[in-house]
Amino acid sequence: MTRGYRDEYRAAERDVYWTLPRVIIGLVLISFALGAAGMAISLFTAPMRSVTGVVNKTLDPDNIINNYEWFHDAYGNFLAKQKQVIQYKEFLKAETDPTEKQRLRVDMAAVQQSCRDLGERYNANADKSNRSIFMGRDVPSQLNVDACE
Repeated sequence: MTRGYRDEYRAAERDVYWTLPRVIIGLVLISFALGAAGMAISLFTAPMRSVTGVVNKTLDPDNIINNYEWFHDAYGNFLAKQKQVIQYKEFLKAETDPTEKQRLRVDMAAVQQSCRDLGERYNANADKSNRSIFMGRDVPSQLNVDACE
C-alpha cells in the first residue's frame, strides 16, 4: 500500500515535533558545557590575574609616591619623638615637685609608646616587598625602637 500525502505529512510533523525538544536540550547542554569550560578557564587563569593585579597596584604612580612619602614622613616623626623623649628626661631631672614629676613621667611614657609604635610600623612596612622598594636612599632600612627609651 502506498502512503498518501496525509501520511507523509503526519510523519514529517512527528519528526519536527520530536526534533524541537532535542534541539532545545542540545542547546541547554551546549550552554552548560560552555559555562563549565569558562569556569575552568577562569579557575586556571586566576593566579595569573592575581599577580597582574598586585603588580599593577604596586606600580601605580600614586602608590609609589604615597609609600615614598610615608617612609620619609614616618622617619621624620620618629626622630621628632626621640627628641621629645630626651626633652622629657631633661624636664624630669630639673623638676622638684613630686606631682609635676609624676605628670611628666606619664606624658613621657605616652611619647615613648608613640615612638615605639611608629618605629614598629616603619619596620613592618620596611619588611614588605611591595612597600620597601619605594623607601628611597635617604631613610634607614630599619629603625631602632630601643632609641625611644
